[in-house]
Amino acid sequence: MKKSYRTMAVMATTTSLVLALSSAAVAGSGSPTVTELDRIVQEQQHQLSVQSGEIALLKEQLNALLGVTEKNKEALAAKVDKEEVEKLKLDKMVSSKNKNVDVTVYGQVNRAVLWADNGDVSKTYFVDNKNSSSRMGIAAKAKATDDLTLGGKLEYEIYSNFSNKVNQFEESTDASLDLRHADIYMESKAAGKLSLGHGSTASDGSAEMDLSGTKVVATSAAGDLAGGQYWYDASSGVAVYDTQVSKTIDNMDGLSRKDRIRYDTPSFGGFSLAASAIETGAYDTAARYERKFGDSTLAAALAWAAPGDLKKWDNQIDSSLSYLHGSGFNITFAGGQQSYDIEGKDDPTYWYGKLGYRAKLFSPGESAFSIDYGTWNDFSKNNDEVKSLGIAYVQNVKDWGTEFYVAYRLHELDRTNHDYDNVNALMAGARIKF
Repeated sequence: MKKSYRTMAVMATTTSLVLALSSAAVAGSGSPTVTELDRIVQEQQHQLSVQSGEIALLKEQLNALLGVTEKNKEALAAKVDKEEVEKLKLDKMVSSKNKNVDVTVYGQVNRAVLWADNGDVSKTYFVDNKNSSSRMGIAAKAKATDDLTLGGKLEYEIYSNFSNKVNQFEESTDASLDLRHADIYMESKAAGKLSLGHGSTASDGSAEMDLSGTKVVATSAAGDLAGGQYWYDASSGVAVYDTQVSKTIDNMDGLSRKDRIRYDTPSFGGFSLAASAIETGAYDTAARYERKFGDSTLAAALAWAAPGDLKKWDNQIDSSLSYLHGSGFNITFAGGQQSYDIEGKDDPTYWYGKLGYRAKLFSPGESAFSIDYGTWNDFSKNNDEVKSLGIAYVQNVKDWGTEFYVAYRLHELDRTNHDYDNVNALMAGARIKF
């Protein structure tokens, strides 16, 4: 491009000089004088300077046009690339071979360090937090009509060293892969939801309605923290290890996850009903209510279950309620009773309460604090009374999908003819969701 500009300038100058000399020769009918030649050269130099400026201006305009064109090309290419990506669904990590089915991979890892002391032995364990275990799943759904959705879920629990299993004699337990969900469903806003397969029964979760923000490490299932520890009794002069914490505490949270068929009604003003028919002749039903009132939220559940051959007890009733005020203060209650048709066996009961506070004290995310207390009666043996006190702190880091937590729990057992030492436990860890 630069050569072309120089060539044009030289040609223009040469032509002008020849024409000027020719004109002078004709006008003077003879050879031009030195003075005339000097004047002609000066005029040509002036013209050349003007032409150079014009050429420079043209170059700037041309470069500007080329720049705009290049930007337009880049923008157009980016637009085409984006459309192709969206068309091919390459922005999704997982996609179905059926374009009408949406597939999602999800999961969490929840690991912690647990220290526990039963009055005789103090040890540190590396555990999976049983309050909310590590897991991974795949969910799929498709819109059949504007009102009807078909879907399914396959989910496994992946863990080692559960926090309610490790104890003074087993510091390490085998890693396990357990099925949580293998479920299909049809859901309609007008008609409700019908589920079939391995999944939550109607009563599952009814004892754990909890808006405190510390549920990841502190719930009515108090035995999930250090539940594997053995009580220690040395009052007779001989060390006695005959009962684990988890055998004396149960929050009666329905019938958990089983192979069943379940139906849930639509929600009417936050209220809904559910019922399920379960393997081995078991069945259950539950009522739930969850609604926001301005900045506050109320959640509650009540469930009844008949376990068939799944459990030793005949039937069970449990409930829970949690209220979160707009200020961040919250309160939670849970309780239940099991009925046994066994002569001489008292019916176990429990109640549980929690006070909490949630606030955004730090920029990464919400902080949650709670203190809870519960009593459990007659679970392992008649006249047993277990008391459990817990204090918890959870710090959310929203951008990382992570909750950091630390919790302390004190378990106390009062049993006839025994004098067990208390079990003290401290657990700290993190749950990462994806």
